[in-house]
Amino acid sequence: MYRIVIIAENFDFGASLAGWTERFFAGKGLFPRIDLYESEEKFYIELREKAPGGVIIALPGVAGLNAAEHLRSLWSECGLIWCSDLDFSLHAYRLRAEYFIKAPFVETELAEGLSRWMKNRRF
Repeated sequence: MYRIVIIAENFDFGASLAGWTERFFAGKGLFPRIDLYESEEKFYIELREKAPGGVIIALPGVAGLNAAEHLRSLWSECGLIWCSDLDFSLHAYRLRAEYFIKAPFVETELAEGLSRWMKNRRF
């Protein structure tokens, strides 16, 4: 089963991202497992144990940068969509993110990122 991991700064925002992601894939007839984390520590532990198919990082500032770099140090081929309040677009390019979104963002931006993700990955 394809697994997507979402790390967000708070549960409500993460739940919104999970809902948007679920709707996007359901519209394509796909139903990946979606795991949501609001604790960076639990996220890092989870990453060490098993590679996810893709990760959506929605953390503010340097916390998001650290999470993206940590992800790439462990799983270089994992899909990555990165959402941040700061413009880390050059870092996102360097870290091979499929899509970078600068906050505030909406569901259509995430859908665009997920579409690019699907083009680059096998589902």
